Amino acid sequence: MKKVVIIGCGASGMMAAIAAAREGAEVTVLESGRKPGRKLLLTGNSRCNLTNLDPELFERYGISEDPALKTDDAKTGFVKKVLEQFSVSDTLRLFEECGLLTAAEHGTWIYPVTGRSESVLGVLLRELQRLHVKLKYNTEVTGIDREDHTWKVHTEGWTYSCDTVVLCCGSRAVPSTGSNGSGYELCRGLGMDVTDILPALTAMQCRLPEDCRPFTDKEKDKENAAYPLSCAAGTRTIADVRVYADGELLAEERGQVQFTQNGISGIVIFNMSRYTVRALRMGMDVQVSLDLLPEISREELISTLSRLRKLRPDDTLKELLTGILPPGLITLIASDNDLYRAGYLIKDFRLQALGVRDFDNCQVCAGGVNLEELDPDTMECRREDLKGVHVAGELADIDGPCGGYNLQWAWSSGYVAGRHAALS
Repeated sequence: MKKVVIIGCGASGMMAAIAAAREGAEVTVLESGRKPGRKLLLTGNSRCNLTNLDPELFERYGISEDPALKTDDAKTGFVKKVLEQFSVSDTLRLFEECGLLTAAEHGTWIYPVTGRSESVLGVLLRELQRLHVKLKYNTEVTGIDREDHTWKVHTEGWTYSCDTVVLCCGSRAVPSTGSNGSGYELCRGLGMDVTDILPALTAMQCRLPEDCRPFTDKEKDKENAAYPLSCAAGTRTIADVRVYADGELLAEERGQVQFTQNGISGIVIFNMSRYTVRALRMGMDVQVSLDLLPEISREELISTLSRLRKLRPDDTLKELLTGILPPGLITLIASDNDLYRAGYLIKDFRLQALGVRDFDNCQVCAGGVNLEELDPDTMECRREDLKGVHVAGELADIDGPCGGYNLQWAWSSGYVAGRHAALS
């Protein structure tokens, strides 16, 4: 009977354990924390958006490390090979077999019908118990090496001997759940190439252009200088969002944008942050364009404002915009009484991207084990001296947008890695 040790008891680790045990392996999962699946419990606002029925699923992961290229066909192809072996349908079938009922929201986003992430974790743990998988908590792995044909996984109190190892240690995102990045160091210790680790799926920190700052109240000049977007903080609006790097369009998406004291947030901004963080890392000039009224053209907007001004000649521009924009945005847009300038700002409100929130405030990380190190058919390391070592989940250099894509990657990569760890 094959002995498989899995490091990490998150989404990919539990799925790897299920897959290996179903193939008849003796499976031990080592988890550094006191409890399993802590990050899983937080996903989807604790409702667990566990996958997505998106027909273009594979393409959502293919961001190049060079953002000027926008997409990376090799990365997309890698993900496709993995997800074809354990697809969205396979994922839903497995969860159904484990007793979890699911339902679609927003057309393609899949959640448990209970609306609780505890339900997902609960059925996974019950399946691990049924398969007699050994779970070891409070067990920090300190190193991995090989002695003859046996892999040795070292902890502070014990050394586990096994035929194969699956690394499912997660990333640096949300370190409060135990994601401290230790898996990257284990991989580097084995000689793997690990790319730069950057926070992704998070809010952006932005600066308002100098010619658009609403410094009309002298008493607030100091506050506005430090937090130029503070007058709009808390405002939510639907916008078309475009990200440019050195003038080239990287990505665009429509969704709800929330203004913060020093930037912008919301799901659409989280998705754009995946592009922004890579471009900023390369020293590129990154600007975010917000079309604050995406349903009408600039010409229609200016025509409407001109008509309102004729009908209400005594109204200020701020007053004319009362029924068009939320109050916080009116303050940003109407810093003077120029109607035409306001029309252009509303349709192309530019922000200078300065950075993104840190690892404490991101959902996933960009970067990880270089995909050239891994075989997509097995998630096993390609190097001969690392045969028997598999990598899955966030530890690999794959990240997707919000909407269940990252969990689907965890399920698929974990299942493929665990299954082949038991069969190799």
